[in-house]
Amino acid sequence: MRVTAVAIDRYPRPMSNRNLIARSALAIAIVIAVTGSLLTLSPLPAGAHAIIDLQSSDAIVGRTSAMTLEIQHGCINGGGGTVKFVAQFAAAFGAVTAGSVPGWTSVVTSGITTTTGTTTTTAEGQTVTWTTNGAAQPFSTALVVPLTVRWPYRAGAYGIVVSQTCSNPADETVWSTPAQPAIAGVPSPPLTPLATVCVLPARLAKSSTWPKRTTRTIERLCSTLR
Repeated sequence: MRVTAVAIDRYPRPMSNRNLIARSALAIAIVIAVTGSLLTLSPLPAGAHAIIDLQSSDAIVGRTSAMTLEIQHGCINGGGGTVKFVAQFAAAFGAVTAGSVPGWTSVVTSGITTTTGTTTTTAEGQTVTWTTNGAAQPFSTALVVPLTVRWPYRAGAYGIVVSQTCSNPADETVWSTPAQPAIAGVPSPPLTPLATVCVLPARLAKSSTWPKRTTRTIERLCSTLR
């Protein structure tokens, strides 16, 4: 299953507060991945997306399972090919293991480093870095990297910040902006959406008898980014 980044387009007419709140609850996560059950919103019309695919298996609290991360094409500015790809998993996640990708080398390190201007901060968590062994990944070729992840012990929506470094010309794109509906002064969709996964308690894992009330429960559970 491929779960594609989604976002809310500009509203064509004014909405009531009640409807706006309802839209907000569904739009906070760019990628809400729940086995075969995507909270489907409008597709982002331009730019690449950081895409999470749970490989047809729910992300269940405390369990370990496979996923992939995909960047659909090269960097937004300049059109260069990808030479480095970084995924940051916050402290709530357990062990993260990177699978092999032909032509790429991966390294998992402790800690998450963030630089804003001249200020660099370090937080707990894990950083997975892939770098090319040779030529850059062509702009028009998607990069898909496999991972095995132990999911957080608390249910809810969790973001994975992804950065992509390109060459010719050199550029970096950071995919870290939570989805949001358009409101006064805040346009939508975001240019650099955050890849987000919904981690479920085992009782909400999808089954053949999945009722509508379960869908509503998951929507409430994953309406706020942890």
